[in-house]
Amino acid sequence: MKKIILITGGCGFIGSNLSEYLHKKNYKIIVIDDLSIGNIKNLFSLKKIQFIKKDVLNIDKIKILPKKIDAVIHLAAKAEILISNNKEGQYFRDNVITLKKVLNFCAKRKIKKLIFTSSASVYGDTKNKKISESFPLKPNHYYAFTKYIGEKIIQSYCKINKVDYTILRLFNVYGVKSNAVVGKFIAQKIQKKKLTIYGNGKQERDFIHVSDVNKVITQCLKNKKSNNKIYNVGSGNSISIIALKNLITKNKHIHLRKRNDDIEISIANNKKIKKDLNLKFKTDIFRGIKKMEKIDFHRLKKIKLSSILLQKKIISMFNKKS
Repeated sequence: MKKIILITGGCGFIGSNLSEYLHKKNYKIIVIDDLSIGNIKNLFSLKKIQFIKKDVLNIDKIKILPKKIDAVIHLAAKAEILISNNKEGQYFRDNVITLKKVLNFCAKRKIKKLIFTSSASVYGDTKNKKISESFPLKPNHYYAFTKYIGEKIIQSYCKINKVDYTILRLFNVYGVKSNAVVGKFIAQKIQKKKLTIYGNGKQERDFIHVSDVNKVITQCLKNKKSNNKIYNVGSGNSISIIALKNLITKNKHIHLRKRNDDIEISIANNKKIKKDLNLKFKTDIFRGIKKMEKIDFHRLKKIKLSSILLQKKIISMFNKKS
């Protein structure tokens, strides 16, 4: 009998890739998404994946959900870093209050496992080459803070209500359907726009391909060693933003002002997850970029890119606020 997996935010970048992957692995997938960020077109196997267009905040009111659900993967969240003060209430609602509703749902339905995608941003500015899971948490922007709160709520709530959990601190995930920095650079290249880099471009980041994230989450569903653990999910390697840009294209670029709280170095120590789940991350950044550019070409050719003027304005507003 197929295991039933409920994925919140399953129409977003990571969620849609994961939904398709697990469906092919013979899981029955149910996706809840209000489409405020995600796109229904991201689910290529829509006829075989059950989709429910609802706000996850109202998960306990969705009558058509089956009585038996084996695991919940909670991906739904607001994830922008550059936000204005008037959006903070919305972020708290979507990233913290909604999580509490999902936890209540898991406890009430006696769901065996919750997988929560946190973020490497909970570490703040580490100034270390590689960060292990025991590193002190010092989130320095609002999105990171909501993920930090979410982790603490999960650890307390799941212990009291006897729900197993796994918290995954994702580093920089990229791949088909992503609009983050890798996708932005490829789109700027395809659309013959000048590439934009915040700051001097020497910031180092750990990029992990979404296919490797899919494998991590699948192992967390199958392997009890992951129960009640926190893991870094990164490649364990880093590349500077300027080197990333040069991998994608030698086209001209310009430097915009640096974001005040931008982290200089963010690299995962991933020994814990590799050991516990016997994982190997196989997609290096060069092959991942080439794959993304080939498969995602037509979408990236059409996506709307922010003008240089608008990017300057957003950075200026954010820096004044912080």
